[in-house]
Amino acid sequence: MSKWYIRPEEIIAEIRKRYPTERIFASRPHVPGITVTNEYLYGVPLYVYGEGIKGQYLKHGYFDRDGKRYWAIEYGWTSLYGVLRENEMPIPLVVLGLPTRLVFEYKPADFERFKLEEVPLGYFECLERQMVNIDRVMRGEDPILVIDKYDLLRESVPSEFISRIMEQQTIIETLQKTIWQYEKAINDYKTNISVLQSRNAKLTQLLRDYEERLIRLNVEVTSVQQELIRLREEIFVRGAEAEALEETRRRLRNIIDKLIDVFKEVPEVKLEKPEREEVEKK
Repeated sequence: MSKWYIRPEEIIAEIRKRYPTERIFASRPHVPGITVTNEYLYGVPLYVYGEGIKGQYLKHGYFDRDGKRYWAIEYGWTSLYGVLRENEMPIPLVVLGLPTRLVFEYKPADFERFKLEEVPLGYFECLERQMVNIDRVMRGEDPILVIDKYDLLRESVPSEFISRIMEQQTIIETLQKTIWQYEKAINDYKTNISVLQSRNAKLTQLLRDYEERLIRLNVEVTSVQQELIRLREEIFVRGAEAEALEETRRRLRNIIDKLIDVFKEVPEVKLEKPEREEVEKK
């Protein structure tokens, strides 16, 4: 079989180079982390030892826990169909990551267009070391990716204990996820506390600055109040002096008026010239 086996990725890549391909997607589940699609893994069936076929690889994301690399793999079903020029009925070309016999009965030029159906189902997490034959799948030597999610292949586990081990492993993973979520929540709280402490320190510094400014303003206000009191007293003094001056001016004006009246009442005396000379001689 290895002589005539053609990798589905090669078929899809060759078709995409020459002909446009319609993509039919269903609603996708949320996959945590940054997800990328590996062209060598796309469409490869995923066999989880102890569970069976989960689906086909769609894309994955990386994340680390306790210093270990994990894969969050999104899986689903993919099928590649071709539509002939004289027939609208789609013909399945690649199903479950494997080419059908119809691939070898038609040429790419016989098809008018192609449809890639992609139906996401969900995702699961596993350690990178638990993907048993990832290297062989990447090289195209194995058509199925075997994942030892429960570490059943690493040790000789009797078949009657497989279900129990899987159940216990599922419980452990659930507890670990809960612990990681709590740790993440605790780290978030610590981050929030650090941010709040920094804000509190800044607010405390601002409060101190405002207190110092308030003290300076109080001193300035006190100085202004004292200056206003001094100016008010000076105004009172100036007002009293102005009143005394006005009173003196009024009295002087009255005296002048009286003198003028007196001068008006005095008769004017006219002397003749001889009389003036006699007066001068005497």
